[in-house]
Amino acid sequence: MVEFALVLPVFMLVLCGVLDFGFMLYTRMTVINAAREGARAAVTASDATTIPSVASGAAQGVANSIGTVTTSTSCVAIVSTPSCSWATTSSSQPGDAASVTVTFTYHTFFPLFFGATFPMSSTVQMVLE
Repeated sequence: MVEFALVLPVFMLVLCGVLDFGFMLYTRMTVINAAREGARAAVTASDATTIPSVASGAAQGVANSIGTVTTSTSCVAIVSTPSCSWATTSSSQPGDAASVTVTFTYHTFFPLFFGATFPMSSTVQMVLE
């Protein structure tokens, strides 16, 4: 009984850490995939209003239960000079790139052990077609 009482707190701490790290890793991969889906929507869609909804839809597993996903988009002028806007076809050309950044704040299950929140962000850049 004494050995069990000494080992149980350490075992529970390790178990909690493994569970929290697993959920954090899942959330990180979801943020990366949401940025990738948003960037794909940015280079193929003609309407700029669809991009946040596509990115939020790809992150639906974490966004609904834990928090909100924030999406920002920008155009990187590679072919166009001096600047571009991928939302309008007149100022962006094939060869320019759309950059989509998705941010999310992960809230841990055990804030006393591992900290309360971890910011996660992913930026994906794709070339306009």
